[in-house]
Parts: sequence; C-alpha cells; structure tokens
Amino acid sequence: MLAGFVAVAVLVPSVALATHTFSDVPDGTYYTGAVEWAADNGITTGTSATTFSPDDPVTRAQNVTFAHRYDQNIVQPALAAIRQSPDRVVWVADDSSGDFLLLSAALASIGDADASNPYVVRIAPGEYTETSPVALKTYVDVEGSGQGVTTITCACGNSSADGAAATVSAGDIVAEIRHLTINNTGGDSYSNGVWTEDVVDGSVSMLHVTATATGGTSYNFGVRNASSSPSMTDVTATASGGTRNRGVYNWSSSPSMTNVTATGTDGTNSNYGVYNSSSSPSMTNVTATGTGTGGTSNYGVRNEESSPTMNNVTATATGGGNSNYGVYNYDSSSPSMTDVTATATGGTNSNYGVYNYDSSSPSMTDVTATATGGTNNRGVRNAFSSSPSIRNSSITGDDYSIYNSGTSSAHVADTMLDGTVVAGGGLACVGAYTDAFVELDSSCAVIP
Repeated sequence: MLAGFVAVAVLVPSVALATHTFSDVPDGTYYTGAVEWAADNGITTGTSATTFSPDDPVTRAQNVTFAHRYDQNIVQPALAAIRQSPDRVVWVADDSSGDFLLLSAALASIGDADASNPYVVRIAPGEYTETSPVALKTYVDVEGSGQGVTTITCACGNSSADGAAATVSAGDIVAEIRHLTINNTGGDSYSNGVWTEDVVDGSVSMLHVTATATGGTSYNFGVRNASSSPSMTDVTATASGGTRNRGVYNWSSSPSMTNVTATGTDGTNSNYGVYNSSSSPSMTNVTATGTGTGGTSNYGVRNEESSPTMNNVTATATGGGNSNYGVYNYDSSSPSMTDVTATATGGTNSNYGVYNYDSSSPSMTDVTATATGGTNNRGVRNAFSSSPSIRNSSITGDDYSIYNSGTSSAHVADTMLDGTVVAGGGLACVGAYTDAFVELDSSCAVIP
C-alpha cells in the first residue's frame, strides 16, 4: 500500500509516536511515522483493525480516499482556522461575511484598545460609503485589501476646514492606515481626503494610501496636516475641481514624506502639488504637480515660511491661466534642495522653474530648473533680497536663466546656464558655462 501513500507521507509532520496502530508496521522504517500520523488523523483505517499491508499495491479507489480524507480532516479545518477572526482583529466586508459593514461601525465597537491591547480593522475588497467623517482610534490600525481594491468614500464636505470636512481624520493617537483608497466627494466649502492634527513624531502612519478630494467649492485637499507630523510612505494625494486645490497641504507641520505623489488640478484659482506653510517636512522621492488651464496660477511645490528638506523631488507646474511655478520659495523660506527637477511651462503670463521671493535663500544642489512657453520665462528668479546658492545644476529659461531683481543675488558654481542672466544685486560664478559649453566669467557673462 506504500506506493500510493507517498502524497500523504510528504505532508506529514515529523513526530515521534509512542504506540503502533498496525502490527505489520515495525519500528524504525522510513514510513512508520507517516502511517501512524495518517491513522491518528483518520486518513487511513488500514486493511484491517490491526494491519496496514505496507507491501500491497494501492488501488485507485484507496488513493482517492486518502486524498479526500486529507482534504476533509487536515486542509479544510486549517483553512477555517485561518478565516476565523482572532481576538483584536475586526473584519469589515460589504457582503455581510465580516463583523461589520462599515469602518465606522467597526471602530465604534472597539472600546479597550491600548498599547498592550492593540487592534486591527481589516477591510475586504469593495467600495464602502460612509455618511459622516470617520475618526481613527488610538492603537487601532486600519488595513484594506489594496489601493483601488478597498475604497472608503464619503460626501463629507463642510464649511469648516478641519476634520469635520474629512473622510478620515486622526488626532494625537497611535495608528496606521494602509493599503486602501480614501475619497471625499465634498458638497460644501472644504473637502479633505485625510486630515491629521497634533500627530507627534510619526505616531500616525499612512502606508500605501490613495487620498482624493473633490467637490469642495472653495478648497480641496488630498491630505491636510495641521500642527502634525505623520509618516507618509507610498501615498498618492489628489485634489481636483473647485477653486483652490492642494494635493498635500502642511500647515505648521513636519511630516515625513517618502514616495509621495501629490497633485492639485483643475481649480479655477490655483493648484498646488505640495503647499508647505510654516512647515519643514522631509520630502524624499516626491512628485508634486500643479496643473490646470483654468487656474490663475499653478505650483509644483510652494514653501511659505518653510524650509523643508527636498531630496529627489520632481516639481511641475503647467497650463496656468496666468503663471506657473515649479518651486516657489516665499517669505524667508530656505529649503535644502538636492536632486530636484523644477519645471514650469505653458503659463500665459510667466513661468518660473524656481522663484525665490522675500528673503528666501535656498541651497540648490543638482537642481534642474526649466521655464518655457510663456511671455516671461525664467529658470531661476530671485526677488526682494533673496540669495540662493546654486551648485552642479542646470538652469534654463526661454528668456532668462537667472534673473535677480533689486538687491537679490546668487552664488553659482559648476552650473549650466541656458538663457540671458540679469545680475541685479550680484552674481558670483565659478565654473559656470552655457548650454554650448562656453565658459562664463565670475559674473556669469560670456568671456570675450
């Protein structure tokens, strides 16, 4: 019977058995443990109550019987145990197969979560429509089945800009949301996909999350952080429609942003990929886009009284009805910009790759700044006492590569300048050259 027993034997755990069921299965053979395990688990009953007949050929009927009993006695109970919700795991499913039909109901059921008793709410594939904002709870993680696979939607617009206008919100808690899409379809002045406030040192994490906001008549925010420092990894944040759109808006906040795609589009006034106000986020591998033909102005990244760390950032502004800014540093903003691509194109008035305004003096290293397609195109513009340092970069403007107005100045080293320069308060150049590899002098002028 052994020949047909191989399929069972290879799946048998290694166990030592004290007694024998069958008298013709001796100690120490390579099949002793397998036969005893199969007998104990109801997969074989032997050829009699006391014999197994290990030397007999197995019949087709016996082989099918072994497989069927293995499935019924071993596989199915194991799958049932996996499917069963253990303590502190709450399931949400839209077909009544879970514990609750909505995330809000699942969260409301949890009253004893803490550091030593954390929970996870797991949400099955499907689209779930909430009727009011959902506030996360401390020590309760929320896990979907994938971005675009699990979607939570709410028409949660509000006249207030805070969490009352958000589909999902988080305060001073410890929690993570992951692997899901969050939509706010608005219906009032403000629409937030995700809102955080007073989050400390990454205690709230967004991982593999898509957040969208539409339908706010005044403002739409994909993700809005207020006095907050969440961790944002592999996040896609989009704001569209309405008047002013901001993919990610940081106000007095310092989130960690890694692998983030932020887009503001189709606002009739302005669109921002990322807007930092009095904020110093860490931005790594971020793509920020402001676009829309109807908007007065579009911004890839706008820093206002902000000095973020920007590494490997692509900031693009296109199609504005007035002006486009790849990166706009305003009001004493001095970010560290390394490996940044800042592009502005298509504005009917002006396009600026990087615009430094009002005492803003960023450090720019390995920056590609490009401005094309408008009436005034300036790769880098410095105004109102702004003085950036530019190293190992490429600056292109259809009209001006660098334009300093008033007392503004710039220090430029080992950088390609494609376009006329205006010195303003001064240009100090070392190793600068044109797009045709013509060497420039210490004031960024062509050497006669």
